[in-house]
Amino acid sequence: MNPAATAPNAGGDPFAAVAPFYDLDLQGYEDDISWYRALASDRGGPVLELGCGTGRVALALAADRVEVVGVDISEAMLAIARERSEDPGPLWVCDDLRCLDLGREFPLVLVPLGGLQHMESLDDLVAAFEVIRRHVGPDGAAIVDVEAPLPDDFTPGPQPLIEHWTRLWRPVGETSEMTVSKLVSVEAYPSESRRAVTWHFDVQGAETPLRRVTAQFDLRTMTVGELELAARLAGLEVAGVWGDYQLTPFDDGAQRLVMAFARSEDDA
Repeated sequence: MNPAATAPNAGGDPFAAVAPFYDLDLQGYEDDISWYRALASDRGGPVLELGCGTGRVALALAADRVEVVGVDISEAMLAIARERSEDPGPLWVCDDLRCLDLGREFPLVLVPLGGLQHMESLDDLVAAFEVIRRHVGPDGAAIVDVEAPLPDDFTPGPQPLIEHWTRLWRPVGETSEMTVSKLVSVEAYPSESRRAVTWHFDVQGAETPLRRVTAQFDLRTMTVGELELAARLAGLEVAGVWGDYQLTPFDDGAQRLVMAFARSEDDA
C-alpha cells in the first residue's frame, strides 16, 4: 500500500482524491434521472443543478437539448464533467452553493443526491436555501434530495467498516483494467446532527502494488422540519414531500427524503 495516497483533500479540493472514482461509485444509478428529465421537459428549461459532481444529471438533461448550468465546489469533479461533455453541453461553474450568484433565474433548480447534506451548520443550510431562492423564478420549482434520517444516524459512535462494492476500473489513458474496492466508515454525532464519513478506495492492478485513496467529510442528518424551516427563512415554502422519485408519500420507512420548494406566497 502506498501511504502517500491516503492523504485526503489535497490542494484544498475536498473531492480531488476521489473524483476519478465518482462515476464508478454511481455506476448504473439512474433512479432519479427519468423524473428530472420529465420535470425539465415540463418546465421547458433552462435548469440549474447545484452540486453537479461529474455531471451525471446535467449531462442526461443536456442530451435532451435542455440548457443546463452545473455548479460544483470541486474543480476535480468539474474537470471530469467537461471531459464527458459533448458540444453543446452544460455550462460548468466552480463555485460554493452557499454564496453563488449567477445573476439570473431558472424555472427549475435541482440539488440531487444529498448535495445539501454537505452543509455543516444551520447557517450554511439557510445560506444554501438563500442561493436557491435567488435563482428560482417566480413560477419555478426547486427540488432537494437527501438521505432520509435512519436509526443509525441517531446512534452515537463509530459503525463497522463496510465494503460497499468491488468493480473493475480502467483509468483514463490506460489500456489495462484495475480492481477497485470501496470501503466506508461512519461515525455518528447525533447531538450535532452530523456523521463523519470516510471513503477508502483500494486500487489494485495486475502488476501494480495495492494503494488506498481516502477522502473524509461530514454529512448532515436532515429532517423534514429542518429543511422546511431553513427554506422558510430564505423565502421559500414547501410544495411537496416524498420518499422516492415515484412521489410516494414520505414515511418512516423511506430511504430518501425528496422535497419540492417554491417562492413563498407573499413573494411570488
